[in-house]
Amino acid sequence: MLFKSETISELASTINEQSSEQRKMVGIFNNAMSNFASERSLEACLEALNASMQIANVRGKLVECYEYYSRLLEEEITRLNRSKGDNAKS
Repeated sequence: MLFKSETISELASTINEQSSEQRKMVGIFNNAMSNFASERSLEACLEALNASMQIANVRGKLVECYEYYSRLLEEEITRLNRSKGDNAKS
């Protein structure tokens, strides 16, 4: 049980870090889009595109974290249901 607790703590920490990174990247993206809207230069366009790609990367990592978390929850629910079923048979 300690292993899962440590795993969940690490996962929560990773999710918090990635969420913080996402907020930072959204701010950078908003600034880049503002620059592009006013400048309409290729450089400003590339900066906005780069920021957008970085946001997509961070969100991909968040999706992986949440998928892993959902698998952990599913395993725990299955374990609890089996335990409940075993107790009912006794």
